[in-house]
Amino acid sequence: MKIFFENAEKLAKGISYVAEELGITLVSRKEAELTVTVSELGERKLSVSLDGANATIAYGDGAARFFRGLAMLISWVERGESKKTVAEAPLFKTNGAMVDMSRKAVMRVDTVKNMMRKMALMGMNMYMLYTEDTYEVEGHPYFGYMRGAYTKDEIKELDAYALALGMELIPCIQVLGHLGSHLKWSAAAPYRDTADVLLVGVEETYALIEDMLKTVEECFTTRRIHVGMDETADIGLGAYMKKNGFRPHQDIYFEHLTKIIEMTRAHGLRPMMWSDMFFRLAGSHLPGYSDYDERVEFTDEIIAKIPQGVQPVFWDYYRPREEFYATNIDKHHAIFEESTLFAGGVWCWSGHGPVYSESLRNTIPALDACRKKGVDEIIATVWHNGSEGSLILSLAGLAWYADYDYRGCFDLEGAKECFAFGCHAPYDDLMKCELCEHPDGGTRSVSRAMLYNDPLLGVADKHIEGLDTVAYYRAVSEKMATVSRDLGIFAPAYEVLVRLNSLLENKANFGLRLKSAYDAKDREALASLAAECDVIREKLEALRISHRASWMIYNKPFGWEVHDLRYGGLITRFATVKDRINSYLAGEIGEIAELAFDRLPLYGTDAPGRFYDQFFWAGYTTFATPQIL
Repeated sequence: MKIFFENAEKLAKGISYVAEELGITLVSRKEAELTVTVSELGERKLSVSLDGANATIAYGDGAARFFRGLAMLISWVERGESKKTVAEAPLFKTNGAMVDMSRKAVMRVDTVKNMMRKMALMGMNMYMLYTEDTYEVEGHPYFGYMRGAYTKDEIKELDAYALALGMELIPCIQVLGHLGSHLKWSAAAPYRDTADVLLVGVEETYALIEDMLKTVEECFTTRRIHVGMDETADIGLGAYMKKNGFRPHQDIYFEHLTKIIEMTRAHGLRPMMWSDMFFRLAGSHLPGYSDYDERVEFTDEIIAKIPQGVQPVFWDYYRPREEFYATNIDKHHAIFEESTLFAGGVWCWSGHGPVYSESLRNTIPALDACRKKGVDEIIATVWHNGSEGSLILSLAGLAWYADYDYRGCFDLEGAKECFAFGCHAPYDDLMKCELCEHPDGGTRSVSRAMLYNDPLLGVADKHIEGLDTVAYYRAVSEKMATVSRDLGIFAPAYEVLVRLNSLLENKANFGLRLKSAYDAKDREALASLAAECDVIREKLEALRISHRASWMIYNKPFGWEVHDLRYGGLITRFATVKDRINSYLAGEIGEIAELAFDRLPLYGTDAPGRFYDQFFWAGYTTFATPQIL
């Protein structure tokens, strides 16, 4: 489509970035099929109007509003509409996503750009890079070593790109915990307290943090910074205690936080942090405490200890009740001088496929509470625990946040339309990516258990009893096969899940079938299972190749080595299974000892139905004790 833009000079660079994606060519007024007149407003509004060969876009509060309007306009023309007007008044000052670049997978620069373009076309205006040690810090060569860390030049490139799209690129780093990937090196010994936590109160620690802040100040245009400060329960229990003796956790924590606030302010930065640590302090005496427990009461004594000058980030992606969010927003308003930023989530971290259903169930009550309580900034966190999934698939969930902002409420058809004009893919097709996670009919992720469960040891077998996984995954494969592979940027991620479902038709209940045949001394069935090992190995290799191709498209190569080891282990393991069965059938061994034991529940006899909480590969082997998260 040939378009002439009038009064859009300040948007020219951003328009050039999205032109190919929207299928538009910039021409003179004389050559144009459509003339778009642009005007900037002094308020947070968006108005789009089409009348034949002429259109207008009026926007305020940043260029991302314009790009949503442009994407909407192009979608009208593509549908053959010739006259239409829409006016929107966005609810939120900030609406974006925090994307995890620290759990093995670090997105390629061009992938981040692609994701930012699509977010801007849906009207989102913030992108937060979560980088624990995956960014360059001069003078610290082991910081992000062999982890695919972003160079300063790469961050500056992303920052400039975001600005052209009307997006704020915000650094999200860690200045206390979550630094185990760096602290494992001997070079980090002078400032290591425990395996994951920095040593508070020593010059070396603050020299490192000073250098972190120099990178942030130099590379990002924004003056905002997320400093993390979460999940540090073992602070002061390692090198700190050897050096200083035991001190209460909260005393050490608040001393460090006060120092961090001073340091960020000295660099002209405005810090924000996860707020759950303050609630844990106030609720530490409560039996069965959970994050943001509604029973928490903040006494004057506790409030007096909380340093001000840092913006609280209230996160939650587990509760479906609006009252929970409203109650905790009120508490944030009462104890913090700074405004609260709310962080929900699009679940891409608990398996291979995104759990859209659980994400949506918890997102809408949260956004309703934010709207009613006057929260002006919202983000969706997109974590990457385990790194099996592709975070690009989170865009379907981000459409809920984007469309809610402009519509003022949730409307599923509106979100689908928003996703279509922003991402040029069918929303309903991407929803099929979740199906691999629910052979048990639940809402939580089980693909890791199905894939990684050892075929001989069967630590997850007890939980699969009674499930017809063969029929389930065969049906899912048939559903996914009906989708056109013309999914653009989403196609490689979709193909991985197609391969996974095909594998799980054989792999998911293989251990159960093997155990049953062995107990029944069914030699014919055992011979058939030995032959099936070759089929599974072929499907594992096909999945590995597809997953690797997808990874290299979306991510830097660093971190893939972990998946080579996992897939390689599974492929080799099935070679062993085949050999063990054949040796047994040939009379070379008198028993298959691994199959002689009864299968027990993964979490003990008091929780026989739970096997979805293990977020990591090792939990389905005997290498590690499963952790209930």
